[in-house]
Amino acid sequence: MATPGQPSNASQGGGPAASTPVQQAAAALRQPLAEQQASLGNLFAQIGSLMSAQAAGKASVPDAVQKAMQQILGLRLNSGQPITGQSLQQAVRLSGQGGEGRLPSPTGAQQSPVPDLKTALLAFRGLLQSLGAEPAVRFPARQPAPASRSSGPQGQAPQTSSGFWAGSAPQNLQSLLQETDAALARMRLTQLTNAGLAGDDGPQATAAKPMDSVLELPLALGQDTAVMQMQIGRDGGGNSVDEDEEPAWRLRFALDLTATGPLEAAVSLRGGGTYISLWVDRKETLDLLSGLQETMEAAFADAGLDLQELRFIRGLPPKTAAKYGALINRQS
Repeated sequence: MATPGQPSNASQGGGPAASTPVQQAAAALRQPLAEQQASLGNLFAQIGSLMSAQAAGKASVPDAVQKAMQQILGLRLNSGQPITGQSLQQAVRLSGQGGEGRLPSPTGAQQSPVPDLKTALLAFRGLLQSLGAEPAVRFPARQPAPASRSSGPQGQAPQTSSGFWAGSAPQNLQSLLQETDAALARMRLTQLTNAGLAGDDGPQATAAKPMDSVLELPLALGQDTAVMQMQIGRDGGGNSVDEDEEPAWRLRFALDLTATGPLEAAVSLRGGGTYISLWVDRKETLDLLSGLQETMEAAFADAGLDLQELRFIRGLPPKTAAKYGALINRQS
């Protein structure tokens, strides 16, 4: 996979930036997308609410809509099953933020096309419009900060559905279309970030080296859906600074779960060793993890990983403020 493009030196200088047609188009899109985006969790909450109401006979949606909703729910990473490297890789491929949902199997075996999340949402949007739902510009009242490669990751807690209308009311389809458009706006904004076109990679963003990519994975937690934000970066490995430097991988991710509270982790793979720091907001969660430290260290050893460091830290790390704020409340 190609490394996401970096902004040109001209765009980071003090003088007027040389702007290509692509940069101009991205600049025109950024603000509308930022204003219209919302957490992917909002859409999953709305779908879950309607699916439960349908099962209880309290609401009714067309069969095609029900089938599409089941497909979208199936694209979440299932926390009820062991999360392996293979399942995580598959979740990344199907996240809709890298365009890899239809890549062939690494073994060369033929597979049925599996739509990634963005592809599924675009098809869902078309279906809802064909059934009479009308798109409309909407500015969600509360929004998570746009994804960034420069500031720390931010997990998104499970969201509460806005409810449903009884029977086969067309408002249910309209609500689904609104949440779908908000989720697509967020995914497009994240793709601009990964292409270096979101305006968050300049020297004013952070003194640290930006990550190479950022993505968001919906995580199924029973009937709820949390969103894990993950950043991936690679250092060394034949770059212009040191041709002989062994490549090192950096991974940061954040979760905000009802059971644990906010969590943030930094993982570094370098020199054959693995280094992990885990920041925990709640004391009871920190105590629980500390009690499991030996078990976790043994699990890394069983997996053949040379764990050099595993640290648990109370409190979340200081975050570089995202351009649009950690949480935008348009009602205040």
